[in-house]
Amino acid sequence: MERRDFIRKGGLTGLAGLGAASLALQSFSHEEGNSSESRLNVLDFGAKGDGKTSDTKAIQDALDAAGKINGTVWFPPGVYRCHDLKVPPYVALMGDPVWIYRCENRGAVLELDSKEADCLLDITGAYAVRIRGLVLGGDRSAEKAIHGIYLNNTEAWSPKEDTIVIDDTKVMNFSGHGVFLKRIWLFIVRHSHFMSNKGDGMRILGWDGFVLDNQFSGNGGDGFNCDDCGATVMFTANRVEWNRGYGLFIHNGDDWNVTGNSFDRNFSAGLYALNASAVAVTGNVFRRCGKDSNLLNPGERSCQVKLEDCHGLTMTGNACLAGQDDGGKGLFTPQVGLIIKNLSHCVISGNTLWNGYMEDMLVDEGGHGPELIIKDNVGCPKK
Repeated sequence: MERRDFIRKGGLTGLAGLGAASLALQSFSHEEGNSSESRLNVLDFGAKGDGKTSDTKAIQDALDAAGKINGTVWFPPGVYRCHDLKVPPYVALMGDPVWIYRCENRGAVLELDSKEADCLLDITGAYAVRIRGLVLGGDRSAEKAIHGIYLNNTEAWSPKEDTIVIDDTKVMNFSGHGVFLKRIWLFIVRHSHFMSNKGDGMRILGWDGFVLDNQFSGNGGDGFNCDDCGATVMFTANRVEWNRGYGLFIHNGDDWNVTGNSFDRNFSAGLYALNASAVAVTGNVFRRCGKDSNLLNPGERSCQVKLEDCHGLTMTGNACLAGQDDGGKGLFTPQVGLIIKNLSHCVISGNTLWNGYMEDMLVDEGGHGPELIIKDNVGCPKK
């Protein structure tokens, strides 16, 4: 039934109808646990948020209490020192979102206070967890690889969909990965910033993901890494920049849609797809990638995009531009626009590389299978 018909035929007209609708909404809110009683303030559990006190126990108490009612743990602005927080299922962690590019402690900040922890937030088994509006700060100086948000399904997949959501969140300065989702099954990551982590900005092993409108900046590894297994991921409208590895690394994956992203000044290729299939790469901009590819593979020529052992991949309608560091510093890169090897049933067409490389537009390393189409790509070296 159309919405207008429902309102008209249901009799929700006039003051009596509006009153009935209001009562119905109040009843729904209470029954679904959306009333104020389901929103728990960490300060009420003894957290200080003063940047000095260890708030781990107080926050864990609040999380455990929220777990009993499928509620929300609310963090007022402050710096909460903590580590290894175990998040229960069906719980939300929320603060007022603060978007700032630099690594600063503004807003509701959860700050790592241990060099021996495994992570800041452990979401293993935390089905339907929502993390929104928080800043997670790590310690890059820790010798141990400590992750910001960690799903640690080491032995097996979850028995049902994990369905995690990370929204309006900043994850920075961890000695491991900003977010590490090991054997993840359904995830949404939006409007978030993963910056200056010693490992990857985000790493997954798993499938069924939406990665939308995020920024992956200045991480010590890749901006976004799918290693060993990754499938059915929509990677859309992200800015991936200045990472010391690849911008996006797809390894052993299929069913990827890489659309409308900006890959800028990553130290190696903006995109490296290895043994990937059924991948659509469309409408992206690759700008001055390959800043220093020797950090990953000594002697390798720098490039904007590298495709190897791929099947059923299409790369169309992308633009590439060579360049150097901000302020007119550093070497102009990359040497090559595209490097390809061992492709079959793939199409590379309609891409523009005007001033998109320094030496060669395309380097073909051979080994291809049947039905590889390369045509209508245009470009010139940057002079």
